[in-house]
Amino acid sequence: MTVFVTGATGFLGRHLVPLLVERGDGVRALVRPQTDDCWLADLGVDVVRGSMDDEQALRSAASGCELVFHAAGIVAHERRDAARLWSVNVDGVRAVLAAVEPGARFVHVASLSTIGPAASPDHPAHERQPFPEQVARLPYVASKREGERLVLEAVSDGMDAVVANPGFVLGPNDPYRVSTWPVYRYLQGTLRIHTAGGLSVADARDVAAGLVALADRGRTGERYILTGEDGNLSWRDFFARLAAVTGIRRRMVGVHPRVARAGSRIIPWPVKPGEIRLATNWWFATPAKAERELGFTSRPANETIADTATQFL
Repeated sequence: MTVFVTGATGFLGRHLVPLLVERGDGVRALVRPQTDDCWLADLGVDVVRGSMDDEQALRSAASGCELVFHAAGIVAHERRDAARLWSVNVDGVRAVLAAVEPGARFVHVASLSTIGPAASPDHPAHERQPFPEQVARLPYVASKREGERLVLEAVSDGMDAVVANPGFVLGPNDPYRVSTWPVYRYLQGTLRIHTAGGLSVADARDVAAGLVALADRGRTGERYILTGEDGNLSWRDFFARLAAVTGIRRRMVGVHPRVARAGSRIIPWPVKPGEIRLATNWWFATPAKAERELGFTSRPANETIADTATQFL
């Protein structure tokens, strides 16, 4: 099978592409002109140079492909990033959808943010919950929700598409520290605070395997949360586990969200206001649907945290 992958050189792409090659797929990747792609060439991947606003490159990359993984996107959380987020996470989705050939299967990598945070730590988020409006105006969340909406709208028009909603993706081989930044900053000693709220740890290796399972067995038009079965951790617990698995102990101070947001605006601060607004929610979720329908499995959160840290030590 010929497979087109966007975001192949990103964190998830670096785990997804080898899985596809290993199972015998011919992989074609859209790669920006300035991005190093040597490892893709070593795997025999067909590289098409271009960006998601290059219609000709997209159509060339998608030509003849029976399966498309759209894993490209950007993560940013400040209001000043809104236009850039919309350009990539919304307009980029629209452009890729337009390039996909009729009859191809489309796997869209959204985010747990499009599901929304849990109502409480005791009630993890699931695919059918009402969306909590308290995060709707956050720029990253808004852009990912609209991108997902475009995909589901395409399904109603006849496209064979499914949606993945990964948790907070950690693990080895994150070239840009887009989602592994809390681990990196903690180990560097520049992150010494945490707030209320929590995250749902998802291992990049497990998410990549989940994406392949989603392509094979996911139901058209459905969303699937891909996260760790034991990955729901308060920020306090997360940093305690990070200290335990690395032996590096930092004095972490719990800070009220309002204090953290105010401090980030007036003094040099390790966490930006937008990151704080997002982090203070309970991003707990259950992968039960993916486990039941896809056979999705996840490794222990401590293993993921340890393997994430190793690349920075």
